[in-house]
Amino acid sequence: MTSDEGASNNEILIAACKDDNLDMLEQILSADSSSFDINHTDELGNSALHYAARYGSTGCLEILLYYDGIKVNAINSDEGDTPLHKAAGYQDVESALDMVQILIRGGASPKIKNKLQQTPVDIAAADTHAEVKIFLENAALGTHHDERGASVEDGEVSDGEPGDYE
Repeated sequence: MTSDEGASNNEILIAACKDDNLDMLEQILSADSSSFDINHTDELGNSALHYAARYGSTGCLEILLYYDGIKVNAINSDEGDTPLHKAAGYQDVESALDMVQILIRGGASPKIKNKLQQTPVDIAAADTHAEVKIFLENAALGTHHDERGASVEDGEVSDGEPGDYE
């Protein structure tokens, strides 16, 4: 690609997730699927899911997880982190909790260790992210709790019906 061609659809996909730009994301995802790679990674191995989780782009996470073939447990080459690692460490605790819940429902594994041998539970700060830590610990055990505290088995949402992300 020459410099006068502009950004590729893969670059726009990542940019949309950095900015939580749902319109831009929808525009790329509605294009011919051969014009982009949903699992495209940058030079550090970060995918659109990594960037959505890193920048608190909850809307983008939800949209991406509906896309067939998305690799929810993709590991980046820099730290060995998955998108769930990025979400667990997000500074705003409410957004972090929302994102880890979305990713777990989308099939993310809380058991994957990064290059420092940390799971997403280890990334969540105990002093500020206690709810995130508890949710991830329960998810690692195979159950988690919905917003009302009711136990939810993997693959179900709080109403007891199978999750939309399966």
